[in-house]
Amino acid sequence: MYRAIIVDDEELVCKGLRKYFDWSKYNIQILSDFPDGQKAYQFVQENPIDLLVTDVRMPHMDGITLAGHVKELYPDAKIIFVSGYDDVAYLKNALKVDAIDYILKSIDLNELEETVSRVVKIMDAENARKKELAEMEELLNQSFPLLQERLLLTLIRDDIEDLGNIREHIEFLNIPLDDDSRYCVLVLQLQRYYSTFSGMTERERQLLSLKIQDECRRIGKEYGETICFRSRVGEYVMIISLEEDEYEEKLLQISEKIQTHMKEYMDRLVYIGISNMFTGLKNIKTAYENAANAISKRYLLDDKLQISIDKYVTDSEMKDYREKARKNLLECLSQGNTEKVTDVLNDLFSRISQEFDQNEQQNLMIYLLLLPTRIINDLKIKTENVYSDQRAIMEQFLCCKDFHEQCVLIQSLYTQVATMMQSLSKTHSHAIVDQVRRKIEERYKEQISISTLAEEVYLTPTYLCVLFKQTTGSTINEYLTMTRLEKAKQLLADSNIKLYDVCYEVGYLSPSYFSRLFKKYVGISPSEYRNMTLSSKE
Repeated sequence: MYRAIIVDDEELVCKGLRKYFDWSKYNIQILSDFPDGQKAYQFVQENPIDLLVTDVRMPHMDGITLAGHVKELYPDAKIIFVSGYDDVAYLKNALKVDAIDYILKSIDLNELEETVSRVVKIMDAENARKKELAEMEELLNQSFPLLQERLLLTLIRDDIEDLGNIREHIEFLNIPLDDDSRYCVLVLQLQRYYSTFSGMTERERQLLSLKIQDECRRIGKEYGETICFRSRVGEYVMIISLEEDEYEEKLLQISEKIQTHMKEYMDRLVYIGISNMFTGLKNIKTAYENAANAISKRYLLDDKLQISIDKYVTDSEMKDYREKARKNLLECLSQGNTEKVTDVLNDLFSRISQEFDQNEQQNLMIYLLLLPTRIINDLKIKTENVYSDQRAIMEQFLCCKDFHEQCVLIQSLYTQVATMMQSLSKTHSHAIVDQVRRKIEERYKEQISISTLAEEVYLTPTYLCVLFKQTTGSTINEYLTMTRLEKAKQLLADSNIKLYDVCYEVGYLSPSYFSRLFKKYVGISPSEYRNMTLSSKE
């Protein structure tokens, strides 16, 4: 029902409009009528209206002024002017206050009906649009969490190409992220999440997921602005804004509180991976990957972790056992010896099942499961391999029914790695070593380092040293030294070259050091070698 008032200083006009026109036909309720604009204005200040039917000329306050006040109070209200003066100036003023129509006295009821009908159609259309917009706004508000999650998933999964567009979406969705604040990403993975969610209805799963996010958000907000969302089944991501001061201690406290709460109040165990601090929206993806990788490699890191979550007990016996297993397995894996790998694993499996309790068994089995990643990482293999997706491997492991199935899985993975290493050894090892030799022979004058050589052949320094030693029988430094000394011998045969110039020409910066090194390997000093060489030519 639309609400309306009639304002006219002629009482007969007011009564006639109320009595002889059927306003209810057009869903209009006449709230009241007034003899002047001042009284009408006092009324509308406390009583909202949709339609004002008013005379133009009235005492105390004219209709034009009244209409202006009504429009200020109720911008969508419609105005119909009624006047006995066919005055163009008044018509122009009426249009200035957005009047719908202008009816002259004496009032023709047919004309009034046409005008009212047209006004009501306009109000109906506007109300329909308002309702549609309100429904769309409500739908948008309901969709906000989903839209926010989609954008956050984009930030951790995709490379940002249009940073400006991302910023606009972040601002629109009221996500507290910017390019200037310092952030850290925490990745939480539920331990045995398949069993956690199995047996639940979809509603129960969603409620549990929301509860986990709410608790993580609550804990994080004690330290800084926190965003938390589910990235996949069993995995949640937290993005926390922290000040630089003591941020490491704060991250440890956050992680410990989350772990404690999940274990004590929700009976859930979590693995937590933490990225380095960073700034810039475009770095969120890298931070997420680093945090996730920290989880997958947690059993390959040293025991002195900066932040340790769900850390298993490592007494001296277990530490010795792990070190022995690491040394034996990495050696036979790097050699590509599948038979030796099988023998070592069978011995390890037997000892694990007999000497350790169930929790220790699982810790050691996971350690063995992920141990080959050291070789994979050292080799910097870019092609797909069995350890390309460590999380998938962990999922396979967690799905194993018993200890025996875990042994079969690990045995299969190790065999594939050993076979790969065997192939790599045959096709690439000698080529890589030859390449390093050529680089040393070409650049022996430079202050070349092992790390530089390793980077150029896409290996880590440690693995390159092992590979070089296995192939040549000497270390890289020994080969570099012998190459320089052989070049020095050639230069010493020329009496025109001063002894200290020979030192510099072969890459040494100290003549005294060069002289001691030459005598150590050749048996005589550089000057003695020159004299002996020149004498033999005479």
